[in-house]
Amino acid sequence: MRKRIQIILAALLGFSMTACAKTPAAETEASALSGVQDGVYEGVGTGHGGEVNVEVEIKQEKITQVSVKEHQETAGISDKALETIPAAIVETQSLAVDTVSGATESSNAILEGAAAALTLAKADIEMLKTPRETTDTPRETIEKEADIVVIGGGAAGLTAAIEASADGANVILIEKTGSLGGSTALSEGRILAADSVLQREQGIEDSPELFADFMISMGDGLVNEDKLRLLAENSSANIDWLIAQGVSFSDEITTPNPAMKPNRGLIVDGKTGVNLIKPLEARALEQGVEILLETRGTHLIVNDGVIAGVQAEQKNADVTLNAPAVILATGGYDRNPELMQEYSPTYANARTNTGAGNTGDGLIMAREIGANIIGNDSAIAQILPYGGALGDLFTYSGLFVSVKGERFMDESSPRPVRTPIVLRETGAPEFFIILDNAGESEGLNAALEDGSAYKADTLEALASLTGMDAELLTASVNRYNELASAGNDEDFGKAAELMSEVTAAPYYAVRCTMNTAGTFGGPQTNLKYEVLNTTGQAIPGLYAAGEVSTGDLINKEYPGSGTSIANCINSGRIAAASALAYGKTLK
Repeated sequence: MRKRIQIILAALLGFSMTACAKTPAAETEASALSGVQDGVYEGVGTGHGGEVNVEVEIKQEKITQVSVKEHQETAGISDKALETIPAAIVETQSLAVDTVSGATESSNAILEGAAAALTLAKADIEMLKTPRETTDTPRETIEKEADIVVIGGGAAGLTAAIEASADGANVILIEKTGSLGGSTALSEGRILAADSVLQREQGIEDSPELFADFMISMGDGLVNEDKLRLLAENSSANIDWLIAQGVSFSDEITTPNPAMKPNRGLIVDGKTGVNLIKPLEARALEQGVEILLETRGTHLIVNDGVIAGVQAEQKNADVTLNAPAVILATGGYDRNPELMQEYSPTYANARTNTGAGNTGDGLIMAREIGANIIGNDSAIAQILPYGGALGDLFTYSGLFVSVKGERFMDESSPRPVRTPIVLRETGAPEFFIILDNAGESEGLNAALEDGSAYKADTLEALASLTGMDAELLTASVNRYNELASAGNDEDFGKAAELMSEVTAAPYYAVRCTMNTAGTFGGPQTNLKYEVLNTTGQAIPGLYAAGEVSTGDLINKEYPGSGTSIANCINSGRIAAASALAYGKTLK
């Protein structure tokens, strides 16, 4: 008999996401499924992107198949979990299986859905979740030789590996999670470039000078201007390079702000960073790069002040990678509370949407051997709607008010610039977007459902729901309407065409809180992306690329979406060229 039942049991199950070693089926499995009727049972778990629908097939009191039928998990990041977790459940006849590093939410969602299905089947869930007693597996010792070791498999690491292997170098790339891509895979795949072939095809006039001046203008004199000019000068060639690696771009070219011209934000096809990572992964493998997933770099090997390789670890193995050159491409440190408190204390309590591997490993390894660590208490910090669907909430028609209810800025300011303004003007890491019924949208409905937005028929009632001062909120909205009607925002300079009166009930307040998408801080590098020690000298054989190298590239105001990936490609190529040149001096 075939049974198909859907149910969400997350709260009921209180599902424990404890990992354990896989073991063969034992006698306890028979009792865990004793009396369960043959059939297909369905359950739902909650992952990073939403519901994950899981089917479990049972025959003769055995789990014979587990399938993920529907999900909205991030392609690339979740792939290994979607493949291995169902297979592990069948192999071990257990729910006590290891999650996939870097895809923990997806792994847990599959386990949660399977547990829900097995609960419907009247299996003994507690027994299925209980780790089996096993003998300890002896740790293996692995030793490999390479010309260059790249630590980190995001955009910067893959770029460096491709450039180095194209010149004939023997390259090993290690990635501590179960998939490549890092934070880039979670992004829209946007990259800034000036005078690119894609801009020229659309008649957009731009220049490296304009691009560099723009980035430098946002640095408050605390950025390395030479590095930014190098990034701008190389940006067009870097787009050509990506295209040559098989990356396809859409026709859409954007700007972080309607008032900011020219448009130079290029977007990969499909508007997902996965479509940038996949071609790079394919090219790296094609060129013979050895990629070791779930391999975490722990320490740099140094002999007489010179890099000699990397110590790393896998689940059941200690790994030694001997190489005269190492490129750190480990991303940021958003997911390391101690490093956030030390280097970016203003943002230490913020949520983050970066890759799971952003725990500052490269910074820590470099610091251990005497690298100079720099940073200015900075991050790619945006104060965003707290809910899931946030894109269409950032219309320019509403007004932004403090938690007290006072308008404080031009709402059309670029997103990354908003955070310093909010912190400076309100003293709090949050604010509200005030909209009327003209702002109704799918994203707003989602925010209402998850409790991050509020709805009321009057401004006074809205203030009561949110804790704002009713008189202050009403005065702010009335003043905004007056300026919108006059077509002149004499308070904050918002463009008249972006202003609309907020007068039609119901009224909405969307709570926005701080979120990071990256950090600025790490080992200091020169224009060759050689890592410098505390006396300003290059550490022979050590290089850094990508987010870990941005300590002097970006200050508190992020130039806009696409800057980070532009730096990943640029610094990855330069670091590889420098490592290759260094290697040739040793022969």
